Amino acid sequence: MSALTLLTPQLRHGITDVLRWSGLRPVQEASIPPVLAGVNVVILAPTAGGKTEAAFLPALDVVLREGLPGVSVLYVSPLVALLNNQEARAETLAGLVGMSAFKWHGGVNQSARRNFLDDPAQVLLTTPESLEAMLIGRSVPVADLFVNLRFVIIDEVHAFASSDRGAHLIAVMERLAALSQHDVQRIGLSATVLNPAEIGRWMKGRSARRGRVVRPDVLGRDRQARITAFTEAELAAGAAYSRLQAQVTTGKSLIFTESRVDAEKIASTLHRAGHLDFVGTYHSAISLEARGQAEDAMNGSEFRTVCLACTSAMELGIDIGDLDRVVQWSPPGSVSSLLQRWGRTGRREGRPQSTTIYAHNPWEMLTALAEVSLAQEGWAEPVHPRTRAYHILFQQILNRVMQSGGMGAEKIWTELNGISAFRDITSAEYSEIIAHLTKTEILTAVSGVLVLGDQAEKRLGAKRFQALITSFDTPDVYTVRDVKNHYEVGQLESWFVDELRQSLDEDEHPVILLTGRPWQVMRIHDVTATIDVQADQSGQPPKWQAGTPRLMEERLAWRHRELLVSNEVPDWLNAAAQAQLTALRGQHQMLNGKLIPWQRVGRKLILHTYAGTRINKTLELVLKAVLGKASSDNFTVTAELSERQDVNAAFAALRGAADGVPSEQQHELTRMLKPMRLSKYQAFLPDAFGQTIVADHLLDFEGLQAYLSARKQELELAPEGRQA
Repeated sequence: MSALTLLTPQLRHGITDVLRWSGLRPVQEASIPPVLAGVNVVILAPTAGGKTEAAFLPALDVVLREGLPGVSVLYVSPLVALLNNQEARAETLAGLVGMSAFKWHGGVNQSARRNFLDDPAQVLLTTPESLEAMLIGRSVPVADLFVNLRFVIIDEVHAFASSDRGAHLIAVMERLAALSQHDVQRIGLSATVLNPAEIGRWMKGRSARRGRVVRPDVLGRDRQARITAFTEAELAAGAAYSRLQAQVTTGKSLIFTESRVDAEKIASTLHRAGHLDFVGTYHSAISLEARGQAEDAMNGSEFRTVCLACTSAMELGIDIGDLDRVVQWSPPGSVSSLLQRWGRTGRREGRPQSTTIYAHNPWEMLTALAEVSLAQEGWAEPVHPRTRAYHILFQQILNRVMQSGGMGAEKIWTELNGISAFRDITSAEYSEIIAHLTKTEILTAVSGVLVLGDQAEKRLGAKRFQALITSFDTPDVYTVRDVKNHYEVGQLESWFVDELRQSLDEDEHPVILLTGRPWQVMRIHDVTATIDVQADQSGQPPKWQAGTPRLMEERLAWRHRELLVSNEVPDWLNAAAQAQLTALRGQHQMLNGKLIPWQRVGRKLILHTYAGTRINKTLELVLKAVLGKASSDNFTVTAELSERQDVNAAFAALRGAADGVPSEQQHELTRMLKPMRLSKYQAFLPDAFGQTIVADHLLDFEGLQAYLSARKQELELAPEGRQA
């Protein structure tokens, strides 16, 4: 029996007669029963698999049955662009049962917001930051608005769960749940996640509802990949760009890059070639207008050949219709990203999901091969939700104080304690943070009630409201405008503008790339934070901004090692990639026969661990504490031996760590980490808490113990390595 029969007649009529569906998709069949049964659900399905409807249809059905007025379904997205993209779909689905939908974010005008508050829609689409602004502002009657909140739908839940925005979201959700007269039901949507049950526990919060993972039992789509590498001579001759240009001359293509720089370079190259009807970029720095033009070009039929060079901004569920190909310019930063991008293809019946990865050096080729092989096995990086997010705790303390006009420390802790993002924060640690904030005058106690102190505005700035609604750093940006055509081209971060200013001071007019086109910088207006540009005719090389690397999981790093000791050569590598793989294997013969091969190069000891970023960084600190100097990357840990030290001291440290690093030693090693600014709120916390935030990001003591204990027998043997 189809789950369609479980829905109300009005909704069934809308599905069959208005939407003209012949039936439900597998993910919808599997999701409707548990949602109707009142269960918190994590729904997994590939891109364009029907997840959005799988959540909305049963949620709207429940709201219809229960006759709930006002905002009853809250849809939360990590991207404003995704809100804009989903707005029409939400309106259509809500309209099936006589309801309406409204999106609320910074780009929505005050008039539309007032109309919504006068007559609230049943479905509200928004972001965590907009919800926070509603809660701490004075203009939104949140107690009345959310009294009948019944569902929260979190799109791209994996993108939230392991980030600061996820910790922020879960805290905001609990504040909203406290306003509702219902046990708010939570629904998470994702295409790629390895540990959905853990995400379900994170998402549950204080809800008393049971949790369930919905993963429809359907055959996965056939996936095909090709890795294209180049010789040094080919790269020097521009062969990578030439081959890319030839590949995207027909149909609609997405080219994913790991930085805005590469996206702009590629779009500029394709635009100059002039073979495509539409060439654009899609990343966080382009204007809303340019982003809309790019989406329309992909979705519409005006252009026959369309190509967008994009970053991860296009990775999430923005619907751009059917694609002919997805190309990756260098391997993505994770298997999860690869799957998200790969899944955008193959929507037509009988066509596989396919992608081509361009590798610009042998190690990029090896990483691409590792990612593809793991993806084909169904593996993706597990998500690790924050459980002691001290910096988000700071934000929430201040926001509670702002929202209430003053609140007692105990009451704040009562409201925050138990939220999953703060699960591993003790009451003693909370008290220490409160004491620090009062000592530094961020907070002031008045008759037992905490209020904002004198230093709050001074240190947070006059825009403290804005500073406290966003958990992430919002960089100061300058708007770039084409002065001739009065067109907003995009935005540049202030640190990069400083570099451009230096050139202008030297009577030069630097060239930048935005939207795939070169622009010559004419003037910078600091008062209005704008930059005047004109289309470049000079041909001079542009200045670039750099991207940010990601951490590598142990499983992905170890797959590199497995490929290096294997003899198999996949037939989906081109000739240059096959030659590079053979050469790399020849250079890494030392990996054969040992789980932790090592080399002695002068006074340096190199351990070929292939354990990933966090385990290797932890091992680096263990060796540094014993030997004095050490460094690491994703694949190796290098220690420098003094004249009085030999490899036995290093292996003794490894054997000790295999039994576990005691908590006191963990604290000592954490203090050895170089300071790193991961959050704008770190500076407001005691130094030890800020350092713990860095440690939670970079270190994995449990992972190191598991890694070394699995190799303990080898560690017990006398060191036998290779002298180089």
